[in-house]
This record gives sequence, structure tokens and C-alpha cells, in this order.
Amino acid sequence: MLLGLVPAASAAAPAANAAQRAAARAIRVGSVKLTECGTAPLVYCGSLKVPLDYSSKASPDISIGFELLPPTVAKVAAGTILAVEGGPGFATTGSESLYVAAAGPLLRTRNMLLVNLRGTGNSALIDCKGLESWSQPQHQYGAAFDQLVAACGDQLNHTWHYRNGGWVHASDLFNTAYSARDVSNVVKALGLGRVDLYGDSYGSWFAQVFASRYPGQLRSVTLDSTYQVLDLNPWYATTAVTARQAFEQACSLSPACAAATRGEGSAWSRITQLARRLARRPVTGETASLAGTKMKMTVNELTLVNLVNNAGFDPVVYQDLDAAGRALLQHNDPAPLLRLAALSIGFDDTNFPLPEFSDGLYFAVSCSDYVQLFSRTAPPAVRLRQYEAALRREPPGTFAPFSVAEWTSMDQYTEAYSACLDWPSPVHLVAPITRRPPLVPSSVPVLILSGTLDSLTPWLDGASLVARQMGKSARLVRVANLTHVTLEDANDACPASIYQSFVADPGNLRHENVSCARRVAPVHTVGTYPLRLADAVPAKAVAGNTASRTARQAAAIAVAAVGDEISRSQDLTSGTDLGLRGGTATLSLSSGNELTISLNALRWVTNATIDGTATWNQSTGAVTARLVVHLNRGAPVHVTAKWQVFGQPGDYAVITGSQGKGVLRARCPAP
Repeated sequence: MLLGLVPAASAAAPAANAAQRAAARAIRVGSVKLTECGTAPLVYCGSLKVPLDYSSKASPDISIGFELLPPTVAKVAAGTILAVEGGPGFATTGSESLYVAAAGPLLRTRNMLLVNLRGTGNSALIDCKGLESWSQPQHQYGAAFDQLVAACGDQLNHTWHYRNGGWVHASDLFNTAYSARDVSNVVKALGLGRVDLYGDSYGSWFAQVFASRYPGQLRSVTLDSTYQVLDLNPWYATTAVTARQAFEQACSLSPACAAATRGEGSAWSRITQLARRLARRPVTGETASLAGTKMKMTVNELTLVNLVNNAGFDPVVYQDLDAAGRALLQHNDPAPLLRLAALSIGFDDTNFPLPEFSDGLYFAVSCSDYVQLFSRTAPPAVRLRQYEAALRREPPGTFAPFSVAEWTSMDQYTEAYSACLDWPSPVHLVAPITRRPPLVPSSVPVLILSGTLDSLTPWLDGASLVARQMGKSARLVRVANLTHVTLEDANDACPASIYQSFVADPGNLRHENVSCARRVAPVHTVGTYPLRLADAVPAKAVAGNTASRTARQAAAIAVAAVGDEISRSQDLTSGTDLGLRGGTATLSLSSGNELTISLNALRWVTNATIDGTATWNQSTGAVTARLVVHLNRGAPVHVTAKWQVFGQPGDYAVITGSQGKGVLRARCPAP
């Protein structure tokens, strides 16, 4: 049992007087003084001094910042969950709400410790001005961008001094091994005993390093969306392999997409056709920005490379790309593809402000720890020759239909293929992991969660290899139809239930029931993007329907328009969105977690407008829409529709309404 961290006057005692609350603002845990810094939930903040350079006694110190959340009910903590964010570059404390939600009822009896790794948040935050203010977010690659990365490394080498006055060569001191040592020191200083370590994305890469170096501090390990530290392939070729499978899976499991593409070959063959079309003739046009304003967007084959990669963490790409590509290829209609690209590329290229994300830390880790297509110890000119030679040697079909040059020119925040070419040569070579598998003793259970649609950190030759390297105590659970970071995917509560059961009883991992992982609802992939109302697939009439085919087509586009806004709502930066072909949508989220969507003359097709309101209860997934579709000719169609977001393939939107004297009774696949 661990020493309880809940003081006498805290969130557990809301009636405490002012004097008691003031006394509760500072506590001592282990050898560290903490200060209350949040009340809903109760949070204590602290920091620990550590050497910037563990190899030198003359090293200056840096502060490692962290948050400690005590149990919400228990007076004595039953344990501590240690969560670490990914990126690399994201501040762990910035994701507090996500980790609290993932842990759920575990926090009634457990502490949660959130540590900002060195270079992030309030832990010696790296601020490379050039990268942070880069003015071309859609061009995060190329020689000019690589020079900004190199300048960041040079800045780090001229920021700190040793006690003898010389510059600290710090460009390689933000490595994962040193970060793991920092976190180990924090856990020791707080006297927390053995912790339950959770890491997602790069946080899971960090967790492998921590677990291999400090297994005695661990009760359990959870790796969410992980990839290997040992034997990491610098080509990341399984990303393309997984993407081919994932796009096919996303379409085939969607009734709308499967019906629309019957007899048209595989999803990847359609992406291949789209890539060739964009290579010949990129498309440019006006579309909607994340802020709900008009913007100009160009989509070429490199944009498509980034969209395919974004799908690994962005299910909207799986949902929209197939149908958007067919709209362009078959009807020369670029609007859906431009709209998707503006959303996904815009969100991916958003320059998250400090201290939420440090661009400099991303490259400090990537250029120090990740295996490259060149020798990090070689001079920059030699590195470039090595890199170009590697590109020439790689079989041209590795990333087909994209060339090797196109694939490696992707956003360097996805994979830093060339960005580290001019990073300063290392002085401190600290390997992330120095032991051979198994990386943890059999007494430390390891849960590995991997989404089948996660091409960013694929289970194939990624999580599956990590499971073998961790040892016999590891269990890999593949979660159907989820993308990157399963515990943060809104699609299903299954991963959280598996994780919570595991942490509650790690010793039962081999026998834990994880059958829900096979039953997660598939992505509701779009069937078609009709240009005109007559092109829309009508909702299917059911008993009692006397409305026309046109009315059922109007109902189908009304449901599709609301579904589109629901999927886009997670990435928009304002409460206003522009419709696919005109009009607006206004989105507002209530304190009760209900999203209200108001459509105003929104055009899903060119010859009809949609007005009305829909509500989405994000807790239950229930959607209710009350809409009116105004046609160029004929009476308006009044539509009431209800469905479940993230429903199973057999789930439908149930539609009622009218057009004039016609009674509308129909259903269509839930968007």
C-alpha cells in the first residue's frame, strides 16, 4: 500500500473552510514539495532538478515538471498510473483530461503521475523560433525546412554552459534514455514504489526504453500504438503495406462503400488511379478551411501521399477518400477531395503552439534516437550522398503507386526521412536500449494495444515484433477498425475497458477477456458524393412510405450532410463550417456533451439546400436531426432522422417525414 496523497482538506472534502483549503495547497510527497494547481480534478504540481548532461559532473541542471493526481475516493492510494505522451514533443500534462478519461474508475483508488519529458511543457522546453513560426505549413519538407531543423540543433548547442564555461553540446541530450532516467528519478523522489506505466505512440517507444532500464520500478506496462525501438526499419515500409489492407477493409465493411464500388476492383487500385490522375493534372479550387472560411487548395500526388499516411490516425480519411477520389475520376468533381485535403492536411499541419507541442523536441529525438537512412556520425555532405544512394537502391515498387522520392518527401513530422541530414553530429551517443530481449522480466506484465487501421505504427512488423521483444509476459491485442492511439479513439469504449481491467489485475493478463476488440464498429465509409440530387442513392423505402424517389434522395443527402459535419467537428477550429457546395453549418457544444449542428442553406448537392438542426449526444452516440430540404422544383421535403454514430454495419438511420401529401418512411446506412 502506498502513502495516501489526499490531504485532510481537498476535493474529497468540499465543505472545508478557507483556512483548511489554504493549508492544502502545499504538501510533501517523498522528498518533493508539491503545490495544488487544479481542483477539478484535484492536481498537485511539482518539479525536480536533474542534470542536463548525465555524463558530466559540470553539467547545468534542468527542471522536470510533473503533475500528481491523488485518488478521488481512497485516502490511501492503491498504486500509481504513470502516463507519458507521444509526439515526440507533446507535453504529457497537456493531455491530462484524456488520460483521466482513459483510466476512468481506476483513479478512485490510484494516483496518476504525468511527467513532461525533457524538452516539453515546463521541462526545459525547447523553443526553436524558426520551426515554431514556419510560415509554409503545407511544405514541411525540403531543403529550406531541413535547414530550419539544423538551425534548431545549433541553437541547442549554444543555449547552456557547463560550470567551467564551455557550451553544452545539447543537441543530442534530449534522447529517450536520458528522459527515462529523468522520469525514474521523479518516481524515486516521490517514493511511489512500483508504477503502472502507460505510453501511447512515441510514449510507448519511451515506455520500452524505461521498462528495459528500470523494470524494478514497474508493476505493469501498457503500450498503446507502439513501434519497435530495437530493429527499427528506417524505411517504415509496413506503413504502405498496412495502408493497402486498411483502405480495403474500411470500404468492404461499409455497406454504402461496398455497394458503390462493386465490380470496381480494390480500394488500393482506385487510390492508384487517383495518384496517376493527380500526377498528370493536380486539382486546385476553393474549399473550406478549418476555421470555416474560404481558402484555395491544391491537391497533387504528394498531397495524396500525406492523406494516405494521415489515415493512420485520422479515420475521416478512411471515411471520405475513396468516394472523393471516385467523384474526381468518374465525374471530374474535385469538391469532395479538396474539402477532405483542406481538413486533414490542415489539421495535421497545424503548428500546435508552445508549450503544447515542441517542434524542436520532435527533431531532437528523431535526429538522436531514430535510425536513419544515413550515418548520423558522418559529415552532412557524406550523409546526403548516403541518403541519395539509399533512395536509388530501394526497389521502386516499395511504396507503389508512389515513387520512393514522393513517399520520402512526405510531411517530415510523419516520418523524418531527410529532415535530420544537417542536424549536428552527435558527441554523446546514448543508445535507447542496451539490453537484448526479453526487455522486461516475466514478473512485469505487458499489454500491447494496436488498431487494425493504424498504418502509422502498424501491428505488422511493429507491435507484433515489440510483443516478442518484450518477452513472454507480453500480450498483443489487435483492436478492429481503430486508428492510432486506441484509448483516444472516440469510436469505441473497448480499449479503455481492456486497459482498466488489466491495470486492476495485471497478473490476469493471459486470461483477460478481450473479445470486444473484435467487435468494434467499422468506419462508416462514404458511398458516393452526388453532384446533383438525381445522382444521390435514395434512402430505402419501408412500410408506410408514399413519398417519391426524389423525397427519399433528399432524405439521404440530408442525413449525409449531418454525418459529414459530425466527422469534421473534431478537427474544426471554429464553430462555423462551410458546406460541401455552399451554405453554412454552425456547431456548438453544450456542457452536457451534446453537439448541436445548425444547417443554413447548406448545399450537399448543387440543386438543393438543407436547413434545420441536428443534435449529437457524444456520451450515448445518439443523433436526432430535424431538417428541411428545399428543391429547385417541387415541395420541400421535411425529414426527421435518428441514428447512432459508430453503429455496426447493419445499423441504419431511421427516417420519417413528408413531402406535400406524401408520407416519408425510409432508412439509409448510418453515416
